[in-house]
Amino acid sequence: MFGLGDFDFAWLAKFLSLLFLPFAHEDLAILVGGYIVVNEVMPLGMVAAAIYAGMVVSDFALYGIGAGARRLPWLSRWAVNDSVKYFGDALTRNLFGLVALCRVVPGFVFVAGIACGWARVPFGRFAMASLLVSALYLPLMLYLVIAFGDALDDHVGLWTWPLLLCLVVIAGFMRHRVFSLRENVPAVAANIRFRKPQPRAGSELSRAMQIHRT
Repeated sequence: MFGLGDFDFAWLAKFLSLLFLPFAHEDLAILVGGYIVVNEVMPLGMVAAAIYAGMVVSDFALYGIGAGARRLPWLSRWAVNDSVKYFGDALTRNLFGLVALCRVVPGFVFVAGIACGWARVPFGRFAMASLLVSALYLPLMLYLVIAFGDALDDHVGLWTWPLLLCLVVIAGFMRHRVFSLRENVPAVAANIRFRKPQPRAGSELSRAMQIHRT
């Protein structure tokens, strides 16, 4: 009656997987999208649209968690920590830069999205930053995955996509380590700068000997 016999449920499953994968890991969603495009399972436009929608909707969901944490104590205990509070203070200075950073560094988007809602960043401003940054990040990364995947597929064959997955994991780990070190350096430097010098045992002994001689 409704023509369900001609409907491709496998295609729908692939589309929904691309839509929901960004909730877990955006780079993984882009990698799966590249595999689908290279193997001509779905057209490029549909793949990009599904991943883009998933990225933006996941950002909105995280913003909603942060906004809800202001009113629900149990949600605040679960979602708000020191990292969220730190990001909340930084968001008032450079929202677009911070959202772009969270696209590059894996895991940071969860903290930043919640921090935006918790810090009362206007939703329109947050939505604009998410839409623009995602529109810039997704085409670049998807193009790189498709280009490398297509080139390696002729030489490596079935090992192409496990190899790219390992590269994505290693790159994500290195990016996380680099930016974590950059965050820790100012704190360590400030701690060293403002630490009060502690008298050494040798200097105290010398001072005592001088007093004794006088």
